[in-house]
Amino acid sequence: MADMEEELKCPVCGSFYRDPIILPCSHNVCLPCARTILVQTPEAEPPSPQARARTSASDYDYLELDKMSVYSEADSGYGSYTGFAPATLSQKSPNGVRVFPPAPLPAPLRHSSLTCPQCHRSALLEERGLRGFARNRLLEAIVGRYQQSRTEAAKCQLCERGPQEAAVLCEQCDVFYCEPCQRRCHPARGPLAKHRLVPPSQARGAAAPAAPAAAKKQLPPRKISTCTEHELENHSMYCASCKIPVCYQCLEEGKHGKHEVKALGAMWKQHKVVREQISHCTLKLRQTTGLMEYCLEVLKDNDPSGFLQISDALIKRVQVSQEQWVKGALEPKINPEFDLTLDNGPLLQSIHQLDFIQMKMAWFTFDPTSAHPDILLSNDNLTVTCNSYDDRVVLGSVALSKGVHYWELSVDRYDNHPDPAFGVARINLVKDMMLGKDDKAWAMYVDNNRSWFMHSNSHTNRTEGGICKGTTIGVLLDLSKHMLSFYINNMQQGPVAFDNLEGIFVPAISINRNVQVTLHTGLEVPNHIKQGKSSLSCSPSSKSKY
Repeated sequence: MADMEEELKCPVCGSFYRDPIILPCSHNVCLPCARTILVQTPEAEPPSPQARARTSASDYDYLELDKMSVYSEADSGYGSYTGFAPATLSQKSPNGVRVFPPAPLPAPLRHSSLTCPQCHRSALLEERGLRGFARNRLLEAIVGRYQQSRTEAAKCQLCERGPQEAAVLCEQCDVFYCEPCQRRCHPARGPLAKHRLVPPSQARGAAAPAAPAAAKKQLPPRKISTCTEHELENHSMYCASCKIPVCYQCLEEGKHGKHEVKALGAMWKQHKVVREQISHCTLKLRQTTGLMEYCLEVLKDNDPSGFLQISDALIKRVQVSQEQWVKGALEPKINPEFDLTLDNGPLLQSIHQLDFIQMKMAWFTFDPTSAHPDILLSNDNLTVTCNSYDDRVVLGSVALSKGVHYWELSVDRYDNHPDPAFGVARINLVKDMMLGKDDKAWAMYVDNNRSWFMHSNSHTNRTEGGICKGTTIGVLLDLSKHMLSFYINNMQQGPVAFDNLEGIFVPAISINRNVQVTLHTGLEVPNHIKQGKSSLSCSPSSKSKY
């Protein structure tokens, strides 16, 4: 996520967004920063030609934006002109954006406007003022997740139970150790004595300390290059025809006598413009990588309204970024006689894989924050059991509203013939009773002999065939057909369980302490799923149902 950090910073203050608002041009700015760049216009003053030009400018002129950006799209480095305050009164924000505070105006005020610090488009404020701009809750949530990931303490990677906070990092092993594990597994003797142990804060990615000035002065003297054909002669000229350094004797003997030659120092400086090209390419790669990481974080979010607020602008940004690479926006900025190519194939492939429309198979885990307190999770939140004899509910970590999704649950333990239930639910269902007893869940509950479908405490479609240890339950949620079906060991259990399903659903199960199941997600619908009964027979029971 470090690559997208600049996407999460306000272009005015240079800090992470605080209460970000969405401007009409689809760029973002902190709400406090928006107050500092707010401009008031006197009643009699008509809009300036510059303002009219800015208003008619393209909403997504990112090609021009890239030219103005020194570091990234979130750090443009230039300011917004108000038209009132003289240049001598202007100030610069910590991020380099020049802000002109409005001068006192004697005339009655009629207009308040805000100029985007990135694309310079102006927007007139309505009566509600800055409250009229939508709050970018999605960006705010991503900033929060990113800041939390940066502050989490590194954990020991060798603790067998309950990893302790890491005390050191071995740069050679690339492993975090707590103090007891470091003494036991990485003693400072033998070949390990040469390994460098550093605090976790100095892990890979942290800024390296600057070298002291004294150390910089103690560089070894530069070795003078000598001619390969005349070992006693130093290179003094550059042959433009052969594109190699030559010595004076090479010119005297005639081998390069008729070739165009240039001063060695001048050509050295001329060819060093490759540094500018590398810098330009690196910045562009960093911008595009940051945009991709930001897009991936947006796709992870479960807030439909927040996503739809920014999806159109984000899609256009990705399209424009792709066009810049395809159309060769990175033209060589050096002498044509110096060849430089950039392999952008892997980056283009990654951009093509960003898909905002096609719904992929969902991968998810059980969500600890949604679970009843009696639920116990393990195996990276993929295995669930319970410490109560009563049925308790736990939800999945994703919400589904489109596409076809299939997941399976394998029964790891099944004692005393309980009735686990599997299905989908709304996020606000009741969690201290069997799944399907309220009107916010759709489920199949099953014992060792038979199963029922249940919604709003209505039991339907009793079907023979139960479960035991080793059974696999499949759940097929087809939101293109608005249907929910269940499978036991790849055989459909009964008819289609529910149809006419509309809205947003979360995978859910309810179990008690006699059951343990493990979740398997991100699965394609198996080709061999078909109508029929379960092929795995479980021991019969005299237990009866409705």
